[in-house]
Amino acid sequence: MTHAQPDIVVPEELQWALAEAGKEAVAVAPGWFRAWPTGDEKWSVVNIRGASQVIVNHSREDDRHPNAWTVRALFGDKAVELRVGPYDNKAQAIWVAHAVLSIAFGDSRP
Repeated sequence: MTHAQPDIVVPEELQWALAEAGKEAVAVAPGWFRAWPTGDEKWSVVNIRGASQVIVNHSREDDRHPNAWTVRALFGDKAVELRVGPYDNKAQAIWVAHAVLSIAFGDSRP
């Protein structure tokens, strides 16, 4: 006897967040996302699968995005800001952080 699989309803916020995160995912390399370069680098990418944490940061103390929310990946004691956002509120940044992890560790690519 086979059972029908239930239709999975993806919340609108997650659909939006997956589209946001997918813009900065490197399609040919699972788990890799564009990050903001440091110093004189032209571009930067990081492998989220190697990060110890993905965090949402209120960048009030950061001159680049005053009073905004950003998504960062931690690699040991180094934080790398992903090229998603910045966002006006914490909820949006949390949805995008979740989407980044879903894309990095999921079976499908954006």
